Amino acid sequence: MDTHPAPPIQRSWQRCAVRGQRPADGPTPTAPPDGQALRLLDLARSSIEDVYQLIEGPGFAVVLADAQAVALHIEGDPITVALARSCGLAPPVDLSEERAGSNAVDLALREALPIQTVGVEHFSAQLRPLAIAAAPIFDVDGQPLGALAIITDAESAHLHTLGLAIATAQALHNQLRADKLLADANDQLAELYATLEAMSEGLIFIGPSGEIRRINSRAAEMLGVSARTVAGRPVDQALALPEMVRQALHDRTELAEQELLWQGRRTALAALCSVHPVWNSEQRYLGALITARPSQSINQLVQRVVGAQAQFTFHDIIGQSPAMLQALHHAHMAAGASGAIMLNGEPGVGKEIFAQAIHNASSRARGPFVRLNCAAVPRTLLSSELFGVEGGPRADDQTSRPGKLELAYGGMIYLEEADVLPSELQTGLLRAIEMKRIIRTGGMQPLPIDVRIVVTAADMGRLVQEGRFRADLAARLSAFSVDIPPLRARGDDLLLLINHLLLLLSDRLGRQVAFAPDALQAMRAYPWPGNVRELELTIERVLHSSEKSVIGLEDLPPAIIHVAAPLDPPHSPSLDDNHKLSEREAILRAGHQAAGHLGRTAELLGISRATLWRKMVNHRITKADFWPTTHAP
Repeated sequence: MDTHPAPPIQRSWQRCAVRGQRPADGPTPTAPPDGQALRLLDLARSSIEDVYQLIEGPGFAVVLADAQAVALHIEGDPITVALARSCGLAPPVDLSEERAGSNAVDLALREALPIQTVGVEHFSAQLRPLAIAAAPIFDVDGQPLGALAIITDAESAHLHTLGLAIATAQALHNQLRADKLLADANDQLAELYATLEAMSEGLIFIGPSGEIRRINSRAAEMLGVSARTVAGRPVDQALALPEMVRQALHDRTELAEQELLWQGRRTALAALCSVHPVWNSEQRYLGALITARPSQSINQLVQRVVGAQAQFTFHDIIGQSPAMLQALHHAHMAAGASGAIMLNGEPGVGKEIFAQAIHNASSRARGPFVRLNCAAVPRTLLSSELFGVEGGPRADDQTSRPGKLELAYGGMIYLEEADVLPSELQTGLLRAIEMKRIIRTGGMQPLPIDVRIVVTAADMGRLVQEGRFRADLAARLSAFSVDIPPLRARGDDLLLLINHLLLLLSDRLGRQVAFAPDALQAMRAYPWPGNVRELELTIERVLHSSEKSVIGLEDLPPAIIHVAAPLDPPHSPSLDDNHKLSEREAILRAGHQAAGHLGRTAELLGISRATLWRKMVNHRITKADFWPTTHAP
């Protein structure tokens, strides 16, 4: 043995002697490596190849051993590999001190330090033709995982070989550490993703370049998109962002919880939204987190604006007359199409019921049904009601709100009395229909809309001829036309409606009520200028004004009693009909139809309110005459 071997080598020789080992003993072949050893081999294979390429040439071989000093793999110069194998180093082989005597592989693991054994420093005579420089490979916890050794023949030993073994072992340790950190990061990311998926609010993480890094299933569901499809895409292309969210992302500023409307592919999403920019410790922008969760208050706002979802279906429309069956047929056809629908008919014929029935029979039945009476909104507010209002991007700005066209996304909007729309709104509505986009009042960002329009209007053809309504918009709004007949033109439908209303009201009042023949005869003779609405109100008032089980002629409103004898042909009251109806009777009938509202009564009669007052004084008519007289049973 060398006269100056390193102390670890000396101690190893002493242990071998104590065990009674003999120099003639050599490395012992062993079983193939197990799973953990194979994982180490897979990890180190590329590093072994790199080392061999670095020292490529005659005289070198690289050996990888596991934590039990079992050589797993050898690679290198064929001559050196053959020499190693002839010395018993043919993997898998046990190089532990107990089996192979003193050697660098075992000592590197046992002492947890790099070491080189050359020639006669090996206890086993079989290994003495070799020089082995080995360094331990430590795992991330500092425990020996294996050893990497570089082998030459004993005559070519050099300390630089040990340095190379140390560097390679350190590189493997660094790779293990990096893999562990990556695995831990992936585990944490998986835990984070699982947490994100379990959350009830929608979460979208935007990268520094504006791309969607991650969107959880809740957000994808709310917006009607596929998380896999939108991932990696620019957010402003993949999603229709509310203007305030877009501005916050652009400015990289915080947006505290704001009630906003998102436009999904199939519907509009009312949500409480926030934007949180993300910065690292060096103040480098990493992106932003967008949160969106359903807002109870804004959903209540949507419900107030939209009203209840369309409740009526075609089964709820009562009528068997030819005129009504034709209207229902046209409505069914319109429901199955996609163009706008014009509903024509006198006040009270049930146009909104038809609109709801069309909605529920269409492919948009699951979407919202939004109603807007254009005549009931001040002209100055119509634009904001229809197109919405866009305020500033500040977190404290409360002026932004969606319009009816946005709220109806994926559904239907019912525009009553669209003929009152001013010319500038007619132009805006036409552009919205053609472009399927709107811009809120005060805003700049186009927002997508997906809505079908149902309208009512008073004599649209006349308005177009007079230049008060755009012909191109009128054509767009009347792709389909449904003419709903007045009640006086529906024949026996009147009796069907009376029976239906009696059943409903009887259940509500808790008593059975019927009309006497003379009352029915008078009701059939009455022209019902207010149509089904007037019929419903009349029956309800009569039943609440009388406790009789059979309602007679004397219980009916004066306007109906007056036409009972003689029975006049059904028509609307007019002061020009003096040959059939006295002025007093015309005023009484119109007043009853208008439920005592003098302005509406004057409008029905075609006279001014002042003229109506004079005529009421002349005929000794008071407002009380417009209401039914209560009779004792």
